[in-house]
Amino acid sequence: MKSYKAYRFVCPHVPKRHFVPPLGGQIARASGYFTESSGFTLLELLVVIILAGVIVALAVPSMRDTLTGDNLKKASRQFIGMERKLRGEAVRDQKDYILCLDLPNSTYWVVASDMTPEKQDEIKKRPQHLPSDVVILDIVGENNKKQSDGEARIKFGKNNICSPAIIHLAYEEDRMTIVINPFLGVTEIYDKYVDVPVTSSGPSNSR
Repeated sequence: MKSYKAYRFVCPHVPKRHFVPPLGGQIARASGYFTESSGFTLLELLVVIILAGVIVALAVPSMRDTLTGDNLKKASRQFIGMERKLRGEAVRDQKDYILCLDLPNSTYWVVASDMTPEKQDEIKKRPQHLPSDVVILDIVGENNKKQSDGEARIKFGKNNICSPAIIHLAYEEDRMTIVINPFLGVTEIYDKYVDVPVTSSGPSNSR
C-alpha cells in the first residue's frame, strides 16, 4: 500500500505596520498615532493675540463709518419714499396730504386735509420714527425760514405741487441735507450740512 506524506503550509510572518494618515503629522498626533505632546507655545499665542488686536483696531473705525452712513441713507430713503407716495396719493385722491414733523422727537405722521381735528390728534399719538439715533436738526421752509423746534408741516397738494423744504438730518457727528422742490420732489441729497435757499438751486454755505 502506497503511503502519502502530508505537507503543512505555513503562512510567512508579516511584520505589523502602523497606519499613518496621509494628511501630515499634526493630524496623526491628534489621532493618537504619535505620543509626543502637541500644542501652542507661549510665543505663538502672543503673536495670535497681537494680530487679533491689530485687526480689531483697524476694523472698528470702518464699521462705525458703515453703520453711520447706513442710518442716514435709510432716513433719506424714508423721506424720498414718503414724498413720492404722498405726492401720488394727493393727485389720485384729489385732496391735500400734510407730512407733520415733530422736530424735538424726530418723529412724523401724515394727515389729510379733510380729517377732523379729533382724527388728526389720534394719528399724532401714533407717530412714525426715523432710523435709530437719527435726528432732525432743522427744516427750511417757505420764505427761507429755518425752524429747529416745534412741529413743521410739508403739504402735498392735489395739484401735484408740494411745499418747498430743506431738511437737515444728523447722526452723531455726521450730517445730511435733503432738498425738496415744489414741482420735482426730492432733487438733491448732500452728505453734509448745506444751507440751500429754497429759491435757489445751489448751496450758499456748508458746515
